[in-house]
Amino acid sequence: MINLPTLKDFDTFKQRIVQWYADGAPKSVKTTLILYFTIVIVLPLFLLGTITYTISSQTITNRVQSYVEQIIIKVKENIEYYFRDLQSLSYVISVNPDVITVLKDRNNLGGWKEIGYQNKIKSFLAGLTSTRAEVKGIYVLSDDLNRIYSSDPPVLIGYLQKQPWFRKIIHSEAGMVVTGVHSDNYSGSPMGMPGDVVTYAQRIVDLDTQKNLGWILIDLDYGFVPKMLENVQLWDQGQITILDESGRAVFGNPAMVNHFQLPNFRYLRLRDWGSYLQRVNGREELLVFQTVSLCNWKVIFSIPAAVLQRENIFIRNFTLLLAFILLGVAIYLAVLFTRKIAEPIHLLHASMHEVEKGNLNIHIKVRSMSEFNELAVSFNHMVEKIQTLMTDINDAEKKKQQAELNVLQAQINPHFLYNTLDSLRWLAKIRNVEEISDIISALENLLRASISKTDQLIPIGQELENVRNYIAIQLFRYGNGFAVIYDVNPQVSEYFTPKLILQPMVENAIYHGIEGLAQGEIKIHIDTVDENVVIEVSDNGKGIDSELAARIMAGKVESNQRFSGLGIKNVDERIKLNFGRDYGISISANDPKGTRVTIIIPRLRKFDKRKSPK
Repeated sequence: MINLPTLKDFDTFKQRIVQWYADGAPKSVKTTLILYFTIVIVLPLFLLGTITYTISSQTITNRVQSYVEQIIIKVKENIEYYFRDLQSLSYVISVNPDVITVLKDRNNLGGWKEIGYQNKIKSFLAGLTSTRAEVKGIYVLSDDLNRIYSSDPPVLIGYLQKQPWFRKIIHSEAGMVVTGVHSDNYSGSPMGMPGDVVTYAQRIVDLDTQKNLGWILIDLDYGFVPKMLENVQLWDQGQITILDESGRAVFGNPAMVNHFQLPNFRYLRLRDWGSYLQRVNGREELLVFQTVSLCNWKVIFSIPAAVLQRENIFIRNFTLLLAFILLGVAIYLAVLFTRKIAEPIHLLHASMHEVEKGNLNIHIKVRSMSEFNELAVSFNHMVEKIQTLMTDINDAEKKKQQAELNVLQAQINPHFLYNTLDSLRWLAKIRNVEEISDIISALENLLRASISKTDQLIPIGQELENVRNYIAIQLFRYGNGFAVIYDVNPQVSEYFTPKLILQPMVENAIYHGIEGLAQGEIKIHIDTVDENVVIEVSDNGKGIDSELAARIMAGKVESNQRFSGLGIKNVDERIKLNFGRDYGISISANDPKGTRVTIIIPRLRKFDKRKSPK
């Protein structure tokens, strides 16, 4: 038998050529390769550029941050040095004999005596104040706050006690306190022009008893901070801001002070040092800070992010320029490479289209890479095979037509056969041989049904009539050696069935079931179940094993006594061909003995198109 090539076979070969095309990808091989080459080059370039830019940006940021930290450390050291110097000054005051005397024995001093001590202390404090321009006033307070001695005009002690910064000092457990910026409106200066000051407070302790004797307060002019920064080389690209522990500016840009009043100051307050990026006044800035432990001030250096990014922008622009240049080179090289690869594919593709159109006189030559040579050779061999198969098909078709012609020429005319049998039947009647006449009539009807060219579907009633004719012939042959029982629902007669499906079942029951029995019995049961018609042919014969049933269903059991040559396998295939795989024949053991063959077909009326044969 010749295996005919189909378009599906050709499409399978075609898919070997274009299988690397993804669904939705460009249809042009050249375009696809250019795109792939470009991606292969651009992706590493993009990753390399991104990594380079990130590393360089981080390196520059770290370098600038390190430089800024050195500036902050220097400022911090200057502030700490200054306050340690104030500690020394406070110590000189705290060990002064006159100060110790008035603080320890003030209640035992007479009025004039106390005034004398007060004048001495005032002169002493005035002498210390005159040596430091930034010191606006020095005050000595008793522990009970009933006495205050100063270098300036009298201090309004009542007003002083109401100030939050002062209450913070007297309630502090520390020996030294540095306040934030506040007004000195508690002094009795005749000018009446208070200014902003920072107060340094130092506790006075009796060295013998370790009891608190009072406090030393030193008011520092707000402008003393810039003097602490005179020997610090600041970076003109950034700004220094110094905040006290409440967030007020001791030194710096007021705009920055407004920023640090925001909740971000909580972050600064909770940490002693650090850095972070923050938007300040509409621009991104890097903020680096450290804490002065002596006074709990924050020294902050702010740098615009744009300053940090200048070098990064140059690196970024250079990387982008290089990437665009390499992209152009990549596309140019991709075009050159893909042209050499794509041209053989285009040639092969065009040749395949020609074959699809029916042009088999085509032969391609590809002088390129070995893979394309192999594809071209395979394509040429396939075309040659198709040409050979087409020739074989034409020859086979001619032989088939000739054989059919020979059969037609040798075929006996059915009408001649019917007329001959009819003459024999009437001859038997004339001679009163009725039994022979009935058998000839049954044979005539059965032959007419088997070789008629009417529709393949016939009423079940007609199919039963054909079976009765067949059984009549077999009963004559076996001398009425078996009985047939019909159990048929009358309603099934109106349904249709493929013709000659029941006769092979009865034939199987006779030859493989009851043959050789003294009294065999065959039962034909037909009824409807749901939307199907169920036909059962059972016998009381010797039964059937699974091996024989499988051989019968496979068509491997033959008999030269079969009437139509249509075996059970053939009938099963016809049913499945007409109605689908859900229908067909099954063979099983009959209870209590024998064999049962079951046929299931759909309930089908003549004009029911839903399950009509395909």
